[in-house]
Amino acid sequence: MQSERPFTEVASIAKASPIIRIVTLILAALSILMFAALARFLYQAETNAIHQSFAAEVAQQALSFEREVVLNLEILFALNASVSLVETMTPDRFDQLTDDVLARSPAIQAFAWAQIVTPETLVAFESRMKDWYPGYRVTERNANGEVVPVSLRPQYAPVQMIEPIESNQAALGFDLASEPRRLAALLQSMESGKMVATAGITLVQEPDNQRGFLVFTPQFLPPVNEREAIGNEPRVVFVNGVFRVGELVNQSVGSRLSQQMQLQVVDRTRGAQDVLYSMPPDPSEHWLTSQTVVHDLPDVAGRQWYFEVTPAASLYSQRRSYVPWLVFGSGTVVVVLLVIYVFVTQRQTQDLNAAKSELERISLTDSLTGLANRRHFDQHLEQQWALAARQHSALSLVMLDIDNFKPYNDEYGHPEGDAALEQVAKALRQVATRPLDLVARYGGEEFALILPDTEDPADIAEKCRRRIEALALRHEYSSVARVVTISAGVCTLKPSENHSLKELTEFADDALYQAKEEGRNRVVVYSAERGLNRG
Repeated sequence: MQSERPFTEVASIAKASPIIRIVTLILAALSILMFAALARFLYQAETNAIHQSFAAEVAQQALSFEREVVLNLEILFALNASVSLVETMTPDRFDQLTDDVLARSPAIQAFAWAQIVTPETLVAFESRMKDWYPGYRVTERNANGEVVPVSLRPQYAPVQMIEPIESNQAALGFDLASEPRRLAALLQSMESGKMVATAGITLVQEPDNQRGFLVFTPQFLPPVNEREAIGNEPRVVFVNGVFRVGELVNQSVGSRLSQQMQLQVVDRTRGAQDVLYSMPPDPSEHWLTSQTVVHDLPDVAGRQWYFEVTPAASLYSQRRSYVPWLVFGSGTVVVVLLVIYVFVTQRQTQDLNAAKSELERISLTDSLTGLANRRHFDQHLEQQWALAARQHSALSLVMLDIDNFKPYNDEYGHPEGDAALEQVAKALRQVATRPLDLVARYGGEEFALILPDTEDPADIAEKCRRRIEALALRHEYSSVARVVTISAGVCTLKPSENHSLKELTEFADDALYQAKEEGRNRVVVYSAERGLNRG
């Protein structure tokens, strides 16, 4: 019997061999499936990380484009403010005001001055314009695109002056009200008194007929003479700019756009779908429309624009690593690769979050003074108003303005002016120190303090005034003192049916205006019961 044992063991081993092979094959198959699933998971995670990185790039591009648009709109706003200071506008004065701006702002094709004219004043208007431009007449385009005299309408908006006139001579006298899109923007601007943009237009004088848009800023002036007066109605004029969308893109993000990105700027105001700018797609690329990143831009003079970027498949493939394939092909290093990948992904996410936080900080901070900017101010004011409404508490707003700051800038120079703004900002920050208090640069030399549930906001405003005066910043050209001073307006309201957030800002601004009228370097308090009271 002992001689049979080896044969029994051999038989047992022989019987076990197929089972071991089957188990090995099963384990191998399961391992392959596990690594395949892991590789697929890693591949998708990598896709998400690449998309997050791409989305962060697009966010930066969208922010740059938004800033460029806002900057150019502010140029038009500033021009409109400058024009309002000119008692009588002439072509020569208009040329002087716009020439330097046009030379430094390639995104602006032209500036124009248009006036609302009625049928009753049309003849007198054309007669007066011929003194400047012989042969001037108010025109429109008929259905065939031919320039013809205007037909009878309730009102006209002919182009009175335009710069540069050399390339826009044909636009003189053209009735902006004859085109529906421009008429809609004109009426909206005239009704609201605000800057309003038109829908997209084709700039036929530009290469490839690139798209653009017009922005109208209204002014209400007294009549030039009795022939143009209708009752007591003011003369309505518009300073408008013609903007190139393609140049806005080139100036803001042109150098950062690769051929692997397809950018579109789309106007979707009131459900429209108007593509204002589109990069021509490379037909050799496969475009990942499912990965398109869309950013809505803040209000563009009454229009709602979207910044959309679609990546090419090659952009994703170039940013991919070999990690999933190494994991799939080599199980011995899967753990090491997975740990590295997790750390890399985590670091990428942290970097993206840090970049996002930095972008948000930059977008809410004034670069010169370090204070909250106008956008941050508006957001914080709305939040504190809502909080005061819930808590039935009061909210105080202090509007401050540096007295005679323009002469200061003119005489001492802008570097000294910037230094003065920084010192004023630092002093204001030292007065309003509570967690919910906010000091903001409202614009130019104007600042604002938001003071929730404050017992004596006028006292804080007076402390600000004294602290600024105590800085003893030399100002020999001030009409108030020989040092830099401020004027302040204060308003405190409780949210109710009788008081709105708009009234809070208007009353504070009225109080500031009253402080200036009374001689500056003082605090005026607006009381809902007593009106304006000097602090």
